[in-house]
Amino acid sequence: MEFKRMIALALLMVNLLGMAGCSDNRGVTASPPEKELITVTDCVGRVVQVPRNPDRVACLFAVSAHMLAILGDSHKIVAVSEGNMRDYMFLHIFPDIGKVRTPKGSGNFNIEELFKDPAPEVVFCYTDIVQDAKMMEKMEIFGAPVVVINFTTVAEQQYAMQLLGQIMGREQQAQAYNDYYQGVLQLVEGRVAGIPEGSKKVVYHAVNELLRTDTSNSLPADWLPRTGIKNVGVGPEENAGGKNFLTLEQFFILDPAYMIINGSDVLQYIEASEKMHNLAAYQKGNLKLMPLGVSRWGHPYSVETPLAILWTAKTIYPELFGDVDLNQETRTFYQQFFHYQLSDTEVDKIMEGREYKKIVGGVDANR
Repeated sequence: MEFKRMIALALLMVNLLGMAGCSDNRGVTASPPEKELITVTDCVGRVVQVPRNPDRVACLFAVSAHMLAILGDSHKIVAVSEGNMRDYMFLHIFPDIGKVRTPKGSGNFNIEELFKDPAPEVVFCYTDIVQDAKMMEKMEIFGAPVVVINFTTVAEQQYAMQLLGQIMGREQQAQAYNDYYQGVLQLVEGRVAGIPEGSKKVVYHAVNELLRTDTSNSLPADWLPRTGIKNVGVGPEENAGGKNFLTLEQFFILDPAYMIINGSDVLQYIEASEKMHNLAAYQKGNLKLMPLGVSRWGHPYSVETPLAILWTAKTIYPELFGDVDLNQETRTFYQQFFHYQLSDTEVDKIMEGREYKKIVGGVDANR
């Protein structure tokens, strides 16, 4: 009996010690250990200390949410910009994004909404927030580090992916995306390398509007020439918001042989306007609507830029890329990076490039 009492007393002491290890002297459960902090350099050169592999993040710049999805961390997003709520293919593949908060959009930013529970541990944003001193003062009160995601070249886009991979502990996934990107560039640049300068096709890129085209310091201005074309109309940022607009006279003087277009409304306008029928691109049947998937292919902040490069090269120089199956390449990209198996209907819809309001079972419900 004495031996049994000794055993019982020993077990009681072990339990008490275990409880002491989990609680303070008021009986409150101890906080979990803090995450490892790492120091990173964001896309505008700011040195920022962030928790590695955070559980909750805010993506206040739409492309950062797309990139997090590629890394496999869409489930960690607690807030997005309003623009993501118009990314219908993105919401179709990642429906939970449609349930998170939208503290930023249409020129408004509600910081209290951003930091509601569950609050983000890291905030990914565009340059506008860090350029606003008063806004940054408010952000600092809440304590979450702010990391700028931005890019105007292929190299910078790949760095942005590498940066997010480093923060999220997804270095391998980030490298896989960048390797695919580089593979596409090597394929395309290798095949168009022999095109003489005087034989390169003249192409105009309409970015969402007929008279808006690429700025000289934009991602498309970097990759489009790599497809062997002459990208006409490229110019400086002449308007607020970093956009380059031509006059109608300038546009008609260019009169490009090809037009690649972001936005079906632009194509519809050209087709409906008799004046536009004088354009060489119209008369030659060279009005090409760029595909629309998770993002607009060819947009300055598209995560599908590698696919846009392939599409442009094959569209303008089909004789050089006859072996490239864009439908299959798109399926492979979505399977590898979004972990989603596209149906034939979905592939066709992406390639068609026309806007849609809602997707039900892979079919445009408003078509």
